[in-house]
Amino acid sequence: MKTITYLINLDGSHQRLQSATHQLQQINWEFERVSAYDGRGKALSSFEGYDDQQTRKNLGRSLLSSEIGCYLSHYKCAQKFLQTDADFLIVLEDDMKISADFKAIMEDTLDFLANKQNLDWYLINIAAKKKKLAKEITTFNDHSLWHAYYFPIRGLGLIWSRQGAKDFVEQAKPITMPVDIFFQRWLSGNGKGLGIWPPLVKPLGLDSDILGTEAAQNIKRKDKENRDFTYKAKKQKRMLQDKTAAIKNLYFNK
Repeated sequence: MKTITYLINLDGSHQRLQSATHQLQQINWEFERVSAYDGRGKALSSFEGYDDQQTRKNLGRSLLSSEIGCYLSHYKCAQKFLQTDADFLIVLEDDMKISADFKAIMEDTLDFLANKQNLDWYLINIAAKKKKLAKEITTFNDHSLWHAYYFPIRGLGLIWSRQGAKDFVEQAKPITMPVDIFFQRWLSGNGKGLGIWPPLVKPLGLDSDILGTEAAQNIKRKDKENRDFTYKAKKQKRMLQDKTAAIKNLYFNK
């Protein structure tokens, strides 16, 4: 089984690239840099495939141009992966800190997946902040691979199957929500998300390059997103729907 790794990095984000490269080179982990889609400052109407009306219906707000850029960066990775002969794709965002046992656990996980071809999965979150509505599959030392029926929201580190990437590319547009929320909704609905716990990747916490000048002006993301009552109400409704779907998959999937 062949695995490739893509590191998403915005052109000009040298500090992030240097940090991520250093970490991966220290463990002799081969990767390819993928230039992130730079959505900063672009008009929402300029994004092909973005549906602002449906986004407002889903979220109670429009997306930030940077959120669409992040979405398109992950979409680009999935498309690029499908043009190769690789079986699995690891996607890492550049603001990441890998765990000391990243290489060992990843190798164990990939070996297990290669030999467990009847396991029906699309995407594995290796950077989960929380573990909820889960069912254990197997363990590697102190780490577990589990059915992530309520798929974790953080997209900092992911492993794709070919079928998962194919279905994502087919269903990803029109864009109507941030990519991490799409993953949670999509995979909580179909029950084909997995996770590794404890996480192998955590945020490093470098200064934001995505928010650009707004970050320099100390404008918080939640203020930019206009998280008013409508936004909060729609978020609660969406989370309830996703958790309901996850509970059904947890108790009825075998």
